[in-house]
Amino acid sequence: MVGAFQFARRFRRQHRVWHRRAGRILVVAGLFVVASALWMTVFYEPEPGTGNLLYGFRLVLTTGTATCLILGFTAARRRDFTSHRAWMIRAYALALGAGTQAFTVGIGAGIFGTSDLVGDLSRITAWVINLTVAELIIRRTTRRPALPRPQARSTAPASIA
Repeated sequence: MVGAFQFARRFRRQHRVWHRRAGRILVVAGLFVVASALWMTVFYEPEPGTGNLLYGFRLVLTTGTATCLILGFTAARRRDFTSHRAWMIRAYALALGAGTQAFTVGIGAGIFGTSDLVGDLSRITAWVINLTVAELIIRRTTRRPALPRPQARSTAPASIA
């Protein structure tokens, strides 16, 4: 839940110190989650209904999540807040993949039946959906044209021609 508050513009601007501190904690926690996910992928028995395709994607996506977190953190340190925001949105989208899988696995099994391939593709689809939405959000918010600044009114008398 704390991660969601990091993206709320008004809250973030009113609580800058909180945003920085919570962000650092979330980056460290996210890297622990990545390490845990990699550990479970490599050393635990695969869950029933999953195959090698999902195994490979989990390795790539957990590494991708760590990369997004690190790039987002380093962008903030460089004060490149546009890049920071984009990388953190991507990391958050990847981290929420399991929540979206609750829908895609059920829908995939309902439409295509159950098999390792259907299970793998259904889970991978969740990450694709999340990343697509994340990229749409990133592009929508970074392409906004800047609002024109109001012209300062001159107090000097207008010249008469």
